[in-house]
Amino acid sequence: MNQVITGQVTIRGTANIEAFQFYKLEYGMGENPQQWNSIGEVHKTPVVNDVLGTWDTKGFPNGVFKLRLTVVDITGNFPPPCEIRVIIQQ
Repeated sequence: MNQVITGQVTIRGTANIEAFQFYKLEYGMGENPQQWNSIGEVHKTPVVNDVLGTWDTKGFPNGVFKLRLTVVDITGNFPPPCEIRVIIQQ
């Protein structure tokens, strides 16, 4: 949370729920993003305390962004997504 990032960023954490189907990583600009954009593809293998994906921030403007992790189960349901605030500073 609130980490200053630049360049290629490794995103680590856990994406594992009961009846896991997939997880996805997204980013949005600003404190309250109106639009979310995918980071990479949908991941179909659960992860526990390891690399979830990478985000290449080269070319992004400096400022506040939100990262969002959504984990979906086999019925299409999902708990509230996990969002963290980061600051891109090139």
